[in-house]
Amino acid sequence: MDGRLGTLLANLSEDKFITIDELALKLQLSHRTIRSLISQLEQMLYGNGASIGRQRNKGVCLHITGRELYQEFCRKETPSSVPDSGEQRMEYVLALLFQTPDYIKTETLCDQLFVSRKTISLDLKSVEKFLNRHHISLERKPYYGLKMKGTEFSFRLCLSAIFYELRDVWFGKIYETFEDSEIIRKQVLDSIHKRGYTIYETDTSNIVLQIQIALYRWKMGCKITMEEVDSKEWLQEGDIQVAQMCSLGLEHALGICFPVPEVKYIAIHLSGKKKLLAGENGNVVIDMEINQLVNEMLENVYQVFQLDFKSDFDLSTSLRQHMVSLRIRLQYHLKLENPMLKEIKEVYSFPYAVAAQAATVLSEYFHVIVSEDEIGYLALCFALSLERNKKKKKRNILLVCASGQGSARLFEYRFKELFEGYLNRVEICDIGSLPDKDFHGVDYVFSTVPITVPVPVPIYQVQYFFDRHNIRQVKRVLEDNQPDTIKQYFSEDLFFVDVEGDSREEVIRKMCRRIGMVRQLPEEFEASVLYRETIMQTDFCGQIAIPHPYKPLTDETFVCVAILNKPVRWYLCDVQVVFLLSISTQKENLEAFYMTAPQFMMDESFIRRLIREKRYETLMDIIDTVENCQ
Repeated sequence: MDGRLGTLLANLSEDKFITIDELALKLQLSHRTIRSLISQLEQMLYGNGASIGRQRNKGVCLHITGRELYQEFCRKETPSSVPDSGEQRMEYVLALLFQTPDYIKTETLCDQLFVSRKTISLDLKSVEKFLNRHHISLERKPYYGLKMKGTEFSFRLCLSAIFYELRDVWFGKIYETFEDSEIIRKQVLDSIHKRGYTIYETDTSNIVLQIQIALYRWKMGCKITMEEVDSKEWLQEGDIQVAQMCSLGLEHALGICFPVPEVKYIAIHLSGKKKLLAGENGNVVIDMEINQLVNEMLENVYQVFQLDFKSDFDLSTSLRQHMVSLRIRLQYHLKLENPMLKEIKEVYSFPYAVAAQAATVLSEYFHVIVSEDEIGYLALCFALSLERNKKKKKRNILLVCASGQGSARLFEYRFKELFEGYLNRVEICDIGSLPDKDFHGVDYVFSTVPITVPVPVPIYQVQYFFDRHNIRQVKRVLEDNQPDTIKQYFSEDLFFVDVEGDSREEVIRKMCRRIGMVRQLPEEFEASVLYRETIMQTDFCGQIAIPHPYKPLTDETFVCVAILNKPVRWYLCDVQVVFLLSISTQKENLEAFYMTAPQFMMDESFIRRLIREKRYETLMDIIDTVENCQ
């Protein structure tokens, strides 16, 4: 089996269908070639325990008819050692560039990969795109060839990203030269424990990898300069001391003497990963720069969401402490993985939106795009603050019941049991006494029967025996999370299908112009949306992007939905459904929107259905389904 057939087989699933479009995009081949390869693969699978299933509008999938026979087939067939898809060739070229300090000629690449100059030119665009993400350019010199250009710091971080994002197959020769990870891990752990650092296990592994990469590059003659590790005095003395202890231990274990810039390089990675510094009386230095950044973040959140966190001392303190290491990571583009990111988006979707808005201040200040992982950690700080504020807002409730005194008391007891954290004072009243009731201080009336007499406060009719849906509705009221539905933010005249575009900028421009045909937009609306794209990653999850203006600009909140003809690479995801959100300049509680919308946006089955049917009614039906399950 040649490499292309092996790659095709690897992309087929027993559990779900994949379309020809998706396969062509993944393998970077034409539709005609994909269909030809499917036919070839089908012939090879015949008699070997498997076949290819086809279904109209869904694509193809793998059917296993004889598990043992198929597994034996897979063991015998080995993939080609030559990359045969655009993605594989990109990885192959990246590996070659990091192994070769000299220029590489295009003709050499064509010969090694058995492709034309036209094909390799397309592949090199993908290589450049990947390198550009890490502030590295691809220099082309006539008669010499290609060579990477950038700082040594950038090269090392790029190689680290390759380790996490790409496959090992083409980088094996690099990884084989790495120093023993256990030796490095022992020296790192010994050093941080002596200084009282707390670093998570996943972060320890990342520091070990960074040191392995540093040693690999150093042996190639590529060393960090003092200018690259200028930390603007952000590194504390403890950071330098831990790095010195670590480097001395490695010198003893590996026989390698670290120069001062390399010691500071280790110190930067340690400082960017530390969670707590015990020692020096437990103090962590919070300077004026951090104070100012946190104040601006909270002010920015207030301007957009009308949420005043400025008086929350606990939130301010946690953000300032978090900023000590976050500032190092942003300054040096260090990666910090967040293993809880998916759960944070699902459970704390509103705090995540608040944190994303606050992060725009950091993006502008440090001239970087703050990653989703970092936003997730900030979201936890805001989530805790929001929960504390909810507990402070206790309500005075009047319960109205038509049945006797005993059942009314039971209803009161049940209500208190379910919603204790939301209640200040609870009174009960029968329907006949309601006209004479003094409503001073009463926030809401909850009744098991219809009320026809005038009442000066909101009335909510509930069931005597609460079910799950009823409980959620009452909690929404007590939390002041109105409206009950987010459908009011959507409208059919802002639901666009078959939108064309080769880039996120082109898609956004077309959407803004179409919105302008049915809505009154301020002149700077399109520019504001595009500007925010330069400072914030807006692809929320696979196939979904949620761009919006840098600041509130419109009189009303609305969501424009666009279903693209084909997926467009946004930042990290291939996006086919765009929800362009415009937040009103008027004070409005959007927590309900951010709590509900991610539930269907992160559900692949809902999004596949929306892409397939391309109907506004489908979207409304999906929202109904989600809201009825809350």
